[in-house]
Amino acid sequence: MAQAQPFLCAAANVEVPAYLVLSQKSYIVTAAGNDDWYAEKDGMIFQAESLIELLGVVSMYEARGPKWAAADQEIDDFLAKYDQ
Repeated sequence: MAQAQPFLCAAANVEVPAYLVLSQKSYIVTAAGNDDWYAEKDGMIFQAESLIELLGVVSMYEARGPKWAAADQEIDDFLAKYDQ
């Protein structure tokens, strides 16, 4: 019998694992109200409305660094592929 492929969806049951990943990466995670989550490490502060989004923002910075913003060509390539 073939094993099912893993499937993750941004839902409530992913919030705590997202927090755990941030904590494992040594980020200090805090909340200000219901819609503001913060992660801090090495003087950097990240903010998002959910823990899943917060993990995404942190991961983007870790992957792309201080020049995280998309270049014009990257934006053009993205729009050519997905803009309909």
